[in-house]
Amino acid sequence: MSPLLISDANILIDLEDGELIIELFKLPFQLLVPDMLFVDELETDHSYLLEYGLQLGELTPESMTEVEVLVNKYKQPSRYDCFALALAKQQRCPLADWR
Repeated sequence: MSPLLISDANILIDLEDGELIIELFKLPFQLLVPDMLFVDELETDHSYLLEYGLQLGELTPESMTEVEVLVNKYKQPSRYDCFALALAKQQRCPLADWR
């Protein structure tokens, strides 16, 4: 089984704009996004990503509590950024980041 990698919507959209999205799914990773993030930010215009192999991850109640803590503590990241971070922590795997 390939290692997990969590992404947010911006990375996927940027790679799509750069015409690199197919190359992303050739990498030896299972790529997950939080299910809520997919529904709210990707499903309408980017649902085909599921056909490429994008997987959806569900946050546990404990992780949802952590999202609320993060949202209240940090004003810069969006709620969806916090969903992705909490899912990465929950799955004990890396969070994709462009920096």
